[in-house]
Amino acid sequence: MKIFLSEITIPASRYIELLTTPPVNPQPGELIIKYKSPKQLKKAFRAFEKDETQMKLIIWSGTKDDSLKTSFFQMFTNIDAAGGLVENEKGERLFIFRLGKWDLPKGKLSGKETVEEAAIREVKEETGLRQLQITGALPSTYHIYSRKRKQILKQTWWFEMQATSTQPLVPQTEEDITEVRWFRKEDQDVVLENTYGTIREIVNGER
Repeated sequence: MKIFLSEITIPASRYIELLTTPPVNPQPGELIIKYKSPKQLKKAFRAFEKDETQMKLIIWSGTKDDSLKTSFFQMFTNIDAAGGLVENEKGERLFIFRLGKWDLPKGKLSGKETVEEAAIREVKEETGLRQLQITGALPSTYHIYSRKRKQILKQTWWFEMQATSTQPLVPQTEEDITEVRWFRKEDQDVVLENTYGTIREIVNGER
């Protein structure tokens, strides 16, 4: 499991990786620790968070249970969100431009709605699309950020979606979205050069 530390846009985003076994081919510059206790885990994360010269923290548990993941998630306020990677009949993909960065439409779950319902609602609200269909599921992404002195760990559930290119696109300006645009896959470098680590994961199809 890969968890991004803030949604910074540099190509080599900082992230934490949670593993059950030690990495097979450790690389220079990776900080690797074995999980021993929640207290030790919190101390290791705080040290990594402060040291911006370290780009990757790998924590491995040595067990196949969820104790490491559970302990890590308990350090944060957990939030669920959902969104979509939308394609049209031409094979183009839909992106939004928000706060100076290209992004995919997404947002927090509301009430008792399912992740699928939230994904459809958010994409419609942020892009103006009205006819939209989920065609498959994509891997979730995770990132950590701060709001009002709280550290939040957000899991975003992603779905592949289909929509026609003839539908009008209307950016949700109240959510700071200034543009909604279809991109051909061969033109996606424009997006990838100015987006977030989590979005690169989805667009590039990393698993």
